[in-house]
Amino acid sequence: MVNSGLGIPNLPRRPSSDSIAVPYQQRNIWKSKIRQGNGWVEKDYSDAPLLSRLYGKISLHWEAVALKKLKGVEGVPVYLERSGSLSIRMTELPGVPLDKLKKGEFSDMCFHRLQILLHQIHSRGVAHGDLHMRNILIHEDKPSIIDFSTAYVLGRLPVLDKQFFRIFGLLDLERLYKIEKEFFARGAPPRMFYLYRLAKRIK
Repeated sequence: MVNSGLGIPNLPRRPSSDSIAVPYQQRNIWKSKIRQGNGWVEKDYSDAPLLSRLYGKISLHWEAVALKKLKGVEGVPVYLERSGSLSIRMTELPGVPLDKLKKGEFSDMCFHRLQILLHQIHSRGVAHGDLHMRNILIHEDKPSIIDFSTAYVLGRLPVLDKQFFRIFGLLDLERLYKIEKEFFARGAPPRMFYLYRLAKRIK
């Protein structure tokens, strides 16, 4: 089954204009409502509870900043627009979430491409921070990474900027190591003790 750029099943669409989309309501109240159109996906917190809307305003801003920094990187949704502070629209990406694949269905070449993609993202000054397998889509042996709502972008916190970016980057590498270990039974864990050293330095 092909999934959208947010890792959800393709939803039925009415054959009318681009402005009509079928909403997908997440079970978690902290998640946005999802709408799909002709090649785009939209996150919307407008109808969410108050605390969720406050969280949504912040996370959507972070996602918009991250996607703009990653413009031109293949395998990342393209930022399209924001109609308000509680919604964001981006391009739809095809693929199956990695957590739906079994061993043997995820090739070594695709994993190598995933490593390259993550390196490209980090080189743009963006660390994903939530790189679980549901946020990785696989299509025709090529990976995409979605959902940058918790991403850390260099420049957000000038005083502790590099330290936070390294922490988020290490979290990404840890996820990558777990994927490699699960699918290929190999890999060296990142130096997570560095997180402790960074925390000590921050104090």
